[in-house]
Amino acid sequence: MNIDPLSIAVKEITDTKDILESLVTSSETFDYLKTKAALKDLTRKLRELGRMRARLEALQRSSPLNIHVLDFKAQVPPQTDSTS
Repeated sequence: MNIDPLSIAVKEITDTKDILESLVTSSETFDYLKTKAALKDLTRKLRELGRMRARLEALQRSSPLNIHVLDFKAQVPPQTDSTS
């Protein structure tokens, strides 16, 4: 399962914008039922986004990190006291 967070975000933001536009349009004449439906859609979308976020975070935690650190500094031998 390949999840592209950016594509999901763009789609969800676009959907949310459409819901908000319908809410604003309905508020101009205050269509109570349409406004209530738009708020219900936003609440549903918030729950969906929360579930998606949890899935993405779980995937990030479960996938092994492919990070390897290499130390390129030369090892400096300990200095000895040559005065003795």
